[in-house]
Amino acid sequence: MTEPPGLGHTEKKRLLSGRLRTGRLASWWKSLLHDYAEACKEVAQSVRQRPGKAGLYISLLAGAVGCSLHSPCEESFETSLLEASGTLLLLSPWTRSASSEGHVQRLMKLRNRGQLRFQSLFFFSLVYEAPFDVGVDLYQVHCKYLKPCWTDFPSQVLDVGFWGRWWVLHTKMQDSDINDEEFQHLPEHLRTVSFHNLHSEANEKLFEEKYKPVVLTEQQTQQVKRENQGQLY
Repeated sequence: MTEPPGLGHTEKKRLLSGRLRTGRLASWWKSLLHDYAEACKEVAQSVRQRPGKAGLYISLLAGAVGCSLHSPCEESFETSLLEASGTLLLLSPWTRSASSEGHVQRLMKLRNRGQLRFQSLFFFSLVYEAPFDVGVDLYQVHCKYLKPCWTDFPSQVLDVGFWGRWWVLHTKMQDSDINDEEFQHLPEHLRTVSFHNLHSEANEKLFEEKYKPVVLTEQQTQQVKRENQGQLY
């Protein structure tokens, strides 16, 4: 459709706006807005009719968005691993937890060898062990018969990142300053200490008694003298 000759600038604008209002593009936009308006009305009606179901869907959607926003990245795992290694270095070798130290040492060895891999799955993240470094160019890397199977992947997962935390590393570092091997020779009932044991009345009395002087009976004094005389002869 050609424009009539001799039209001014104002007349051309009016003609163009009229075409936009009555053309195919204008009809498409009107139908699209009408469809969106009808969809919004249906959603509003369903929310009024079933508020519990709508609340459940909204909660699931908000939880999914929150998980995706708080999914930890590869740099956060690197930072958490270095912090855990530094925490263990500040502890005496006699008080370090063997479980914590073994797990962190394994992760550090894999990190130095370039065998740690990171994978983001939108809602959570995974750190797993790879058989070789990225720069390795060996026959085992290219041979499809020597590559690990997908069934072996769960055993290669080292940590799971969810809601801003690496949970396996966090769990392994719990009580990292307690060496369980120090208490393996104690009786079974003395190997574990609960909150009530630490704050009991009997424990408070024992704590106060350790500052009292030791008083020996006459029998104990004679026994000590005999033991000292036996050591002299």
